[in-house]
Amino acid sequence: MEVIDVEIRKPARKSAFGQFKEHFEDPVYKNKFICTLFLFWAFLVMGFAAGQSGPSFLDLMLITNTKVEQASALFTSGAVGFTVGAFVSGFLYDKCNKLLLMAACLVGSSIFSAVIPLCTPLPAMIAMYFLRSFVSAGVETGGNTDLMRLWGKDSRVFMQILHFSFALGGLVAPLATEPFLAPKSVHTTITTVPVNESHFLEYGYNTTKAYVQDSFRLNGTSNNITTAANEDAPKSQILFAFIITAVLFLSAALPFFVEFSLRKADKSRKPEDEQEVDRHCIPTPVYVITVSMIGAFFFCYIALEETFMSFLAVFTVEGLGWTKPDGALVTSVFWGSFAAFRFLGIFFIKMLTPSSMIILCLVILSASLGAFLVCSLFAVTIGIWISSVGIGLATSIVYPTTFTWVEEHVIKVTGRVTSVIVICAASGGMATPLLLGYLMEEVTYMWFSYLMFLVSVILLIIYIMLRLHSGFVLKKYHRAAEAESPNELATPQEKGKMFDPNEHVRTFEL
Repeated sequence: MEVIDVEIRKPARKSAFGQFKEHFEDPVYKNKFICTLFLFWAFLVMGFAAGQSGPSFLDLMLITNTKVEQASALFTSGAVGFTVGAFVSGFLYDKCNKLLLMAACLVGSSIFSAVIPLCTPLPAMIAMYFLRSFVSAGVETGGNTDLMRLWGKDSRVFMQILHFSFALGGLVAPLATEPFLAPKSVHTTITTVPVNESHFLEYGYNTTKAYVQDSFRLNGTSNNITTAANEDAPKSQILFAFIITAVLFLSAALPFFVEFSLRKADKSRKPEDEQEVDRHCIPTPVYVITVSMIGAFFFCYIALEETFMSFLAVFTVEGLGWTKPDGALVTSVFWGSFAAFRFLGIFFIKMLTPSSMIILCLVILSASLGAFLVCSLFAVTIGIWISSVGIGLATSIVYPTTFTWVEEHVIKVTGRVTSVIVICAASGGMATPLLLGYLMEEVTYMWFSYLMFLVSVILLIIYIMLRLHSGFVLKKYHRAAEAESPNELATPQEKGKMFDPNEHVRTFEL
């Protein structure tokens, strides 16, 4: 009997591009992908606006004729506006059309960006910062939520790209802003005039009287005084940089308006992974402690990240005596490393566990800020540049990775947990600029390095405590949850009842 060998051929595995091309032929997938590109561009513009805050801060002080301590209220106002905006946009997200809401928030961000440098009174500029942050919160809240609802369980890579887009915008912003900054030094000429005449030293958008007594008549009896006048004093052109930001916001709003006008929202679809899930109970006191520790972690992290990127240029220029272009450039270097590792994090997140990534980043962060402190004390310029790169690398993926780690190993990230995270994160952005502005202005600019290093150590301690709490305290509740539903973590009991599995289920709308 003759045996015939039969060759069994396995189907050739398609490349990633081949798989994408095949999926892209599906109209639903194609529409989702195009909407995702709109979100990427919107977040890139958001990053551009955030990256512009640090380098432009000195010129905004110039426009309002204020010092660091007073002008730091701009950052606090922005944090308050973002907090309020996040809550309001979260409510409106369920009531309004998503596309129209995103477009309106982007248009509002454009308008307030253009108005900010026109406000010479500090209270008016503070109000504009509040309003821009208020509407920008709608972009960030809606963008993250839309991406999750578009891709469901396949959103991890897209989420990393979304945050990379934000970092990329922050990288470009200082370079685009630097040409419009006013020079640091002002050369004045001295003239002697009668006391009843008023001369003004014009700089930027402000007019400041400068009366100095004649050096030959210090007893104050002279009828003449010396005034400083500079006809050729340079003026800040920061308005043009903010106009660029406003135009970019409009370009991000236009696709959402077009999409809104071309089609009707489909309210019948749901995300692929939106399924009813079982929810399990843990004691409420344990849950409150856990959420409080998570909130403290995000408070410290946002306080460190936002304060460092916002005050880095001010510290290097005013505290270390650098030029404004160098201050803007070192901020851009920070954003460059931040964006580079956020991009690499898209691939590293598949090779390392979230907990390993977090602890590695936090150790590098503390070491880099320690080096930054030492180099600041001894005026080691090259060390400032290198440590700024390390700080950017370390802070890049902590925020999104911590969300993943909390979901997988601590507690289920519900709407309540997210609200606590938003409040605590915004609180860190509110309190730290005021504290640091006071310390830098009234004590020494070196407090920038002191405070950043201290917060990094506290952040590492909180994470270690949270990890121990999860491993020893929450472990038994995780096991109980896995016994019934392996993919769910425990959540607390409310009023003696289990959470309604349909409580947070919402329809999917593009």
